[in-house]
Amino acid sequence: MPALLPAEPAPVRYFERRQIHEAIAFAEAGGIALHRNLDTYHGTRSRRGVIMTKPFLHVLGLRPQLEAWGALHGLRPEWIQPEKSRRVAHYDVFGEFAQKLMTGGAER
Repeated sequence: MPALLPAEPAPVRYFERRQIHEAIAFAEAGGIALHRNLDTYHGTRSRRGVIMTKPFLHVLGLRPQLEAWGALHGLRPEWIQPEKSRRVAHYDVFGEFAQKLMTGGAER
């Protein structure tokens, strides 16, 4: 049985590199945090075999909200990176899609 999606979309907010604690707190409170990560992954290959390009973002959220957000953007739930020491999981997004998210051009 598929997980139930939240009734309303979670609020989405962008956070700069140094705002990681604020991004995690926002995500733990039920939001979707777009956190700018280091661009050191530029040119490397992802687990899915895709070449990652700048900019690089972590999209943080509680799993139900993150799955719902991902579904709106064509991201599959199995691409979610697992929760570790925090309650939030994340997607890795990069390149043109990440740039659109940073400028508000990819919101639905």
